[in-house]
Amino acid sequence: MPTIVLDAEGGTHAPAAPVAAAAAVSLDTTANFDVILVGDPAAIDRELSRRSHNAERIRVRPAPFGQAVEHAAEIVRGHGGDALVTACDPPRAIRACLSHFGLVGSLRRAPLCAVYPALPRPGHDDPFALILDVGATFRPTADDFVTWARMGAAYAQHVSKIDAPTVGLLSVGRDPRVGPPELVEAHRRLESDSSLRYVGTVEGLDIPRGAADVIVCDGFTGQVVVGLLGGVGDALVSMAKGAYRTRTTWRVGLKLLEDAVVRFHEVVEHKAYGGAPLLGLDRVAILALPGSQAGSLANACRLAAKAVEAEMPKALGLALRNARDASGHIDDPAAGG
Repeated sequence: MPTIVLDAEGGTHAPAAPVAAAAAVSLDTTANFDVILVGDPAAIDRELSRRSHNAERIRVRPAPFGQAVEHAAEIVRGHGGDALVTACDPPRAIRACLSHFGLVGSLRRAPLCAVYPALPRPGHDDPFALILDVGATFRPTADDFVTWARMGAAYAQHVSKIDAPTVGLLSVGRDPRVGPPELVEAHRRLESDSSLRYVGTVEGLDIPRGAADVIVCDGFTGQVVVGLLGGVGDALVSMAKGAYRTRTTWRVGLKLLEDAVVRFHEVVEHKAYGGAPLLGLDRVAILALPGSQAGSLANACRLAAKAVEAEMPKALGLALRNARDASGHIDDPAAGG
């Protein structure tokens, strides 16, 4: 049974939200993992005393004040736990992970991943697709793009259970000759990579249309895309509420669409999937938004356990080695900026 190490000080709602998340999953018979809460034991115990929980599935580890995420990473590095989940400030969480964990294979940079709602794609019924990077690397090289494409495909295969995921590069258009030199070079190399189902460059409007199971982009663009999707969900719900109060005919129509509107809002909200995996590390790390509530963190823990059970670090390392052998190209860790 995996053990998830949860930062009890991370996020604006700590320690209440992390402790509530741990309490909830400890009572969930479908959550086949235990939780270690890292932080101030007195504060954690106070929060636990207010909630029903299974004490046999929760352990508490003290951490120096203000250093819970670093101490949690140390626990995972020392094999005291199988995965890290934190809602602390993302740059700090990334630093903690990179300081305590190694990178698989010849990887130079670990990308953050996120899921987004997309129309059905052939071969499976997964309502989500994967986008990476979403904030860890703002100026990736062609090597980064290619490696992330391989890792994203491996993640989609092992965690999302998509047999042969498709991969696309996010660009300003379908013409692969247009775009930054790094993107153009990455497209050239991915086209000849027999280990991937590469569909070429895709535009922003193609993302929700289900153009690919995995979309690869730089961290700045990915962060904007994920934020936009969340904003659209909020705006849709807000407009629906306004229209509902305006006219009876609109009220009837919106009543018919109520399930679809709520569903869209749920899937674009962060709480639907909990957190973003920092891929390419030799340990599993899930980063949740700092404003995450208990439900989000509980789902982040479930996602972490799923990644552990899929042996993601090993699977990603194997995917990179196999793809490199198939393409005949040896990625140079020292290349690029």
